[in-house]
This record gives sequence, C-alpha cells and structure tokens, in this order.
Amino acid sequence: MRMITATTLRRGGLALVIGGLTGCSEPAPAPAKAAPVEPAAPEEECRDWSSFDVDGLAPLVEGAEAPLLDAVWRRVLEKHYDPTLGCLHWVKLREVYARKVAEAATPEQAFGHINAMLGELGQSHLRLFPRRAPDRDSLGPAAPALTVRWVEDQLVVVHSAAEGPQGPVPAGATLLAIDDQAVQGVVERVRVSSDPHAFPLEVARAVTARLSCQRAGQVHKLKINDAEDHLAIRVVPCLAPQGERVTLGNLRDIPTHVEHRMLEGQVGYLAFNVWMLPMVKRVQAALEELREQGMRALVLDLRGNPGGVGAMAIPVARLLLPREGSLGTLRFRDFEQQLVVDHVEGAFIGPVAVLVDEGTASTSEIFIVGLRDQGRVTVVGARSSAGAALPSVIEELEGGALLQYVVADYRSPKGTVVEGQGIVPDVHVVETREAFAAGRDPVLEAAHEHLAKMVPAGSIEPSGDGPKPLETAG
Repeated sequence: MRMITATTLRRGGLALVIGGLTGCSEPAPAPAKAAPVEPAAPEEECRDWSSFDVDGLAPLVEGAEAPLLDAVWRRVLEKHYDPTLGCLHWVKLREVYARKVAEAATPEQAFGHINAMLGELGQSHLRLFPRRAPDRDSLGPAAPALTVRWVEDQLVVVHSAAEGPQGPVPAGATLLAIDDQAVQGVVERVRVSSDPHAFPLEVARAVTARLSCQRAGQVHKLKINDAEDHLAIRVVPCLAPQGERVTLGNLRDIPTHVEHRMLEGQVGYLAFNVWMLPMVKRVQAALEELREQGMRALVLDLRGNPGGVGAMAIPVARLLLPREGSLGTLRFRDFEQQLVVDHVEGAFIGPVAVLVDEGTASTSEIFIVGLRDQGRVTVVGARSSAGAALPSVIEELEGGALLQYVVADYRSPKGTVVEGQGIVPDVHVVETREAFAAGRDPVLEAAHEHLAKMVPAGSIEPSGDGPKPLETAG
C-alpha cells in the first residue's frame, strides 16, 4: 500500500483533483433521458474490461461528435478505478449513445447524451464540459455580489452586497426571474435531471450560471420578492471575482480567498473557498494569528467549498490533529494509497466545529470525515454535504472540451462511504428565509453555541489531545 503525504499526485502529467472544480465557468448540459440499456448476458456480468481489446470495436454511427464520444468512452475504460465499470456492458453503452449523439440536433444535445452515458456509472466527477465559448455574454467569471441557495423550497438570497439604481438586493429575498426569464423553468429542469439529495446543489449551480457574466460591468435584471414579500425589480452589476488567482493544470485562474476573525468568547473563525496547495501557508498564517489572539476553539467554515487539489488536505489536517492519523484510503485500479497525516508539534488542540452545506464536496468531505472518524471535529450544518468524494483528473480533449473522470474510490478511516450520501451533520440546524432576512447565520450561531459549551471558562486552549470521538449525533 502506498502512502500520500503532502505531494500533489500526478498521472500522465495531470494533477489529481479531489473536487468539483473544473476551471471553466460553463456548466455541462443536463444528461439526456435515455431508454434503459439491456443488461449484459449472464456470462459477461461484471466483466473485467481492463483487458478488453479495443482494436476489435465496431465503427460508430457517423456524426460530428462521434470522435468525442469515443474519446470519452475510451478514457473511462482505461482509467476508471473499477475495471468492471459497475458491471455495466460498456461496449453496448458505446453503441447506444453513439446513435443518440448522431441524432442530436445541436452540439449541446450531443454533450448531454455523452454526459448521460457517463451518468450510467452513477458517480460524481464524471462529466464532459463544453468547449469554451468566450463570445457568449451569458456565461463567464463575473457575477453579482450575492449568493442564492435553495431554502424552504425557494431560491433565497442568503448573502448579498449587490446594489443597483433601484436599491440593494436584500438577504432573505426570493429570486423569481433573471433578465425576464422565470427561474421556475430552471428549477423544474434540474428537478427532473437530479436526484433529491443532489437537487439543492444542482439548482443553486444552475441559477449561479444564469447570474454569471462574461465580464465585469455587465448587468442583470432581477425580479425578486423582498424580505417583506413585496415584488421588486433590481438591475445589478456583475463584478470580477475577488481573490488571489491560482492555476494548476486545467484548473485555471481559480480565485482563492482565506478569511479569519475572532468571534465572541475567543472562538476563532476560519474559512477558505477551495483546496489549492499554494493556499496552505495562508491558512496556516490565519490559524497562527487566531491563536496569538487567544483562540480557545475554532469554527472552520467549509460551506460551499467544492474541493480542489486533494494533497492540500494533509498539511491542513496536520495543523489540527495532535497525533499521527489518517484521512482514509484511496483505491486506484492497481494500488491503494493511505492519506497519512504525520504528527507535528504545536497542532491546535482546542475543539473544532466544521460547517457544511450542500456545496461542501470532495476534498472538503474527505478532510471532514477523516477528522471526524478520529473524534477531532464536530460537523454542524442544515444539510448533508454533497456526497461527491471520488478523486478525479481533468483533461482537455482534442477540440477543447474538458473531461473530468474518476480514477479512485475513497473510504474513510472507519470505512464510511461518503460518495452519494454525504456527511450528515452531528448538529443539525434549521435554516429559514426569515433568519437570513434578519442578517443571521443560523449554522454559525449553532456552531458557536456548541463550542462555547466545550471550553472551560478562562482557559486559553484545552489540554490533552482534543475532543473524544462522538458517541451519538447531536
């Protein structure tokens, strides 16, 4: 069994990514609905495709995107950690979806069919992203200064600094339309194409894409119900993303930011938006500054953090784990790797609460469940995390499309399966539109209250090895 320490994994010149980052702003088309594919013959059930001779493949139905489908199909055949590919008849799927791609009326439909083929595996981080289209104004890196999430069965503005000539977009408002296009259509489309667990994240992503702009200074016309349920129109500008830009392979110009401050009762607050190795020093510096200010407990906010480069999880875990440990095991096709966290002196040993939501994914999930299995953190949130924890790589194919594909399975130190299930909070919080309208953050409030009960009054940092493993979920 191989072990990972703090180096970035690479295979064929590609950085191993444990995360939902793609380096492109345009969302992949929703998978197309497909008729069930006939099961494999009994003698071929759970066939090992690793030795399949691709030279004997039948020619595909001709079409503009047939070579792209074939390239995607072959890459999964070669690289997926499971040589049986979930007991699917991978050759038959190639033929079925090649016919659909050939019949597609548009490139977008063809991409949707290819993603539907990938969707047959039922796993995260298997997606084809379209070729970049820089001339399209509707998609891009800029966006209004607001965050929309699915709360109480509505698209609710949970944070906002967006303001236009008609006034601000208040937190607690519900979003009804973007540029005179009702968002209900987006909601229904996403509801049909995603399972219930994934729906809150997918609908927020779809709306965020609609809110994006190709460049700063462009505007969107928003129709909202404000916090008092008064219908209102706001024309708001798109702003360039803030934060230091980091590039690694096909993860290009990713804006990164680290935030820290001291809360009441000497509880520190630390948040960062993605996992990229150059951020480790900034996270470490923020934690050291909080400790110098007398931090007794820590809130680590990983809400909305979609993951990134998996190797960053180890040095960050080292800052919080006062003994040697493991974040779990990655199982590739030909070998396994332990995510070993070696011991260093001076790790923070006070209680830690980690905040999660439906956007907490991948490297974030591996980091959290690994530390929770060792009793080091308490998880606080209104929803389970995304359940998208499989390591992947991102590769640019001929023609410019980006393919993200799975290369390993993951198990936590206690064997917990995160993929498809997510991390259930130990402390469950109810989020309401009313709370956001009042400027409150119910999840942060609950975490702060939980930590205040765990730290003796007057102490600076508890002694010992930190919290004991949780017996029950709170």
